[in-house]
This record gives sequence, C-alpha cells and structure tokens, in this order.
Amino acid sequence: MQQAAASHPEPASEKASLLSYLVFPVTLGLGLLSTAFFSQQTDSPITVAIVVSMSAMIVVGLLERIVPYRRDWNVSRGDIGTDFWHTLINQILLSRALNILWVALLAGVTARLAESYGTTLWPHHWPLIVQLVLMLLIAEFGRYWVHRLAHRNPWLWRLHAVHHSPARLYFFNAGRVHPLEKALYLVPEVVPFIVLGTNIECLAMYATFNSIHGFFQHGNVNVRLGPLNYFFSMAELHRWHHSRLIEESDRNFGNNLSVWDVAFGTWFLPRDRQVGALGLQADDYPEGYLTQVKAPFQARDISKPIVPQPLDAVS
Repeated sequence: MQQAAASHPEPASEKASLLSYLVFPVTLGLGLLSTAFFSQQTDSPITVAIVVSMSAMIVVGLLERIVPYRRDWNVSRGDIGTDFWHTLINQILLSRALNILWVALLAGVTARLAESYGTTLWPHHWPLIVQLVLMLLIAEFGRYWVHRLAHRNPWLWRLHAVHHSPARLYFFNAGRVHPLEKALYLVPEVVPFIVLGTNIECLAMYATFNSIHGFFQHGNVNVRLGPLNYFFSMAELHRWHHSRLIEESDRNFGNNLSVWDVAFGTWFLPRDRQVGALGLQADDYPEGYLTQVKAPFQARDISKPIVPQPLDAVS
C-alpha cells in the first residue's frame, strides 16, 4: 500500500544553516583539488581518487550526525552489513574487473582511431576541470537513459528494485545496486572514454566526483543547493526518487548531474512538503545481500512501476 508524504518535516530539517549550503560544494571542491594535485605526484591517480573518496565518506558519515536531514534515518535497520557487501563487490571488485576487461577489448579500437587521426579523440589540451565537465555530460547522458529505462522495462526494474529497497537514506547505501545493473551502468561510464582515449587524470577526477557526489546524494545530511539543484542531482532531488509513491520516484534520474532531467522534463523538487516513506511497495522484499542478488530471478511481486510506460510518458 502506498504511503502519503509526511505532513511535517523532522525537527532536524526545519531550518537550513550556512553549513547546509557549504558542505557539499566545499567537500567536492577540496576532493577534486586534492585529486588533481596528488595525481601529479604519483603514478597511480586512481589510487589517489580512492583515498580521497574514502576520506569524503568519513566526512559525510560525520555530517550525518552533525546536520542530519532526518534523525530517524541515523538509526540502523540492520542494513549496514547488506550495504557493505554491495559496496565492496560493486564499487571495488566488480568495477575494477570490468574496467580491465573493457580496456582489453577496446584497446585496439582506440589505437586504430589514434593512428587514423594522429592522436586520440579526447581533448587532452583542455584544462582538466573542463575535461571533467565534458566527461560528466557524456557519461550522464548514457546513464540517464539506462536509469530511466530501468523504471519502464519490467526486467530491468527487477534489477533496479534492489537500489530502491532501503527504507532510509544514508551514505553507505549509495552502493546498493544489483551487480548485473552495476555492470550495465559501467558501459556508458567506461566504454566511450576508453574509445576516445581519455587520460587517467580525468578518469581519476571523475571517480572522485562520482564517489563524493554519491555519498552526499544518498547521505542523511541536510544539504541545500538552491539554484545548483538544476545542475547537480543532489540529495534534495534524489530523496524524491526513492519515494514509495510512483509519481514522485519516477523522476530525477540523473546520477551526478540533473541537467538531463531538466532537458527531458523529469526534474522534480516540490517546495511545499517533505518526502514521505521510502522504498518499495512490496513490504516483504529481502534484506540480506545474497537474497537481494537472487530476488530479481524469483517469482516475486515487485509492484513498482505498476504499468510500464513509454519513455516519453513522464513530463
């Protein structure tokens, strides 16, 4: 049964302090600057991105205690172990393995393009921050449509339901994604940039951005961005995407950026209420890691979306 949105906000979210407006841009900015600087000092920029991302995860975890959006979301519901395994397997083991596989498969294509044009197609001469913006726009376009399709196609929805299963949002469940869906999302995030010959420094910057944004996007932090919500797909937007109400959750498909939601009419941020109950309409969805991995292939009623709609049905 659907639950209506909360009629009043939790006390922690009634007022926005200056800290609420600064925590995300300051943390993201420091993270990107650190990645750019230390990447020049080492032969392993991706390792730098991992260290910076883990540091940011600790910061977001502390901020959830200092400026929480909902105090009740700071109470464990037995979900930490499940989210740990999702994060370890998806974000670290699976991502690294598939990236190596894609490089092996596509290295020849990249080499042929470089030979034909005298260089790779990626604009290495651009400032690194501009390269990052270009990478975000390209990757987000592909991820936006894969994500939106996952809310329409019944088979993809069965995979995507794993990510929508939490009844609360906190930084660690950013990694709660079915491994097969994670592999699908890695295609628009990895393949174009291997083919284009994107440099490792830009890839490290993207990894840092993606991690820090993901922790804040799902974090129980009272983040406020104001007009920047039209660019970043931050927590104020993403909470609505996790609503149990279909008319609210079938919005805000952006992973890092909201620009494609704005462009294609799926941007959604009500100003007159707080988000209500989160999660799936199926109350008996499994809570353990292995049972969630098996859930899409079992005869289980997952009633969201109720009826698959054409991609242009949401406006």
